[in-house]
Amino acid sequence: MTRKAISGLVICTLLLGVLVGCAQENRTLTPIQTKDTEQMIVTASQNTTELVGQTLQESLGVPVRVEEPNLPTKSRKFSVAISADISVPKTDQLSIYKVSSAELSEAFVANAFDYFCKGQTMYNYGKLTNTREQIEGRIGMMQRDLDNNDSPDGPNGGDAWRKEYEAEIARLKTELSNAPEDLGEPIQSARLEPDEAAGGGTYDRFMAVNATKYPFTMELFAWNNVAYPTDEVRYIEGMDTTVAPRSEASFHFNDTRRISGVLFRVKDVTNEARIAELSTTPAEAMAKSTSLLDALGVSGMKPYRVILAREFDENTSATGKYAYFVQVCRTVDGIAVLSPYARTYVGGLDDGHEWAYETLDIRMDDEGIIGMNWVSPLTVGAVEVERANLLPFSSILDVAKTMLVVANEPLESDLNGYDQVAIQIDRITLSLQRVPNADSINDGLLIPAWNFYGTQRYILAGGTETQRGLDEPIDSIDQPFLSINAIDGTVIDKTHGY
Repeated sequence: MTRKAISGLVICTLLLGVLVGCAQENRTLTPIQTKDTEQMIVTASQNTTELVGQTLQESLGVPVRVEEPNLPTKSRKFSVAISADISVPKTDQLSIYKVSSAELSEAFVANAFDYFCKGQTMYNYGKLTNTREQIEGRIGMMQRDLDNNDSPDGPNGGDAWRKEYEAEIARLKTELSNAPEDLGEPIQSARLEPDEAAGGGTYDRFMAVNATKYPFTMELFAWNNVAYPTDEVRYIEGMDTTVAPRSEASFHFNDTRRISGVLFRVKDVTNEARIAELSTTPAEAMAKSTSLLDALGVSGMKPYRVILAREFDENTSATGKYAYFVQVCRTVDGIAVLSPYARTYVGGLDDGHEWAYETLDIRMDDEGIIGMNWVSPLTVGAVEVERANLLPFSSILDVAKTMLVVANEPLESDLNGYDQVAIQIDRITLSLQRVPNADSINDGLLIPAWNFYGTQRYILAGGTETQRGLDEPIDSIDQPFLSINAIDGTVIDKTHGY
């Protein structure tokens, strides 16, 4: 079992809203039932008790380290412990900022294409669906469904679908007569082009690959948010899909010529001077990432963490080459904006309205950059509260000692087969974090938040421990076990974000 296997429990628990009320340093923490961003701003604007000349660490009473070896749990098989260093910005205040979703600029896409694809012949991947091979594949798949009477609506769906399939096959056969064999002429320059999405949506995209047919060993994809004619969530029956507005503009570059498998986490090497697995040092990986961002014209972003990763073939269980996974975050007035690799939802996980958190990562080996992902860029607006009134750390820790257990304790059925499931919190950070405005996937706030990170170990009967490093792909890291609003002590649900 990986941590992702019990994430549904975490979400359901946090939705119960075990929250905490507001006060100044002598405030009494009282459970409340709802989270009100307007009330939070009022609380944050109250006169602060910080003294001039004191750092946040001093004014909030933050120790260098926390040791809480055994938090009370219901099951003897489940344990939570805190043995963590605490990271606090070196400043005397934190602010609240307005923030909104942004899109990728054509200038950025052009810079990325020139940088990553220099010397490579690239082709328009967007033409792939119109090639002879793809059309023949669609015809064959639909014909098999007809031959097997395999209705897309199930055994009780009626026969209307057969006429739809037969008409579509006839249309595709007409299209096949003039279909190109491959992706055609090479791309001369990168330019965002309009395209259609399911449900009548339109968006801008650029997609390039380094061959006219499969397989491709280099790909560079960029797309902006889809604009739909309505904000409603709509189910497209013929495609068995749901469409609704989302904020998730994305850029992905991947070069698989040297490392083709999935990268899995080995360890955090940010503070190591040198490692045996790669000749490039972690510090050099950070410097190369900074240079890359400068070359691409990406401002307001800074590398902050380096993870050693290793290639892993899930089919053969074979391990391969090593690479660095460099995490990059937005900084506002020198303060980091940390984000989980997740998204917030309006209404619920099945509602369809989504806003991905901004994340940016760069992957490299000793020979150079092999990948970059940038999801859901942000535009930071005006300061909403210049000097936010924050709860003392002792109050935050009181909430954490209860909620780390409540938010993460698995059901007894999830513990079957394990002698022990142990969470060890080893890193606590104070940073900025995005929360959405009510019912919005475009506008929100950057607020001060405490995040509790760590590891989760699954120990079998007899003491055998599962290998967490080979259980979690590299991009599932940095999911905090708990996020707490530093202003009012409420738990931040990462999928609702407030």
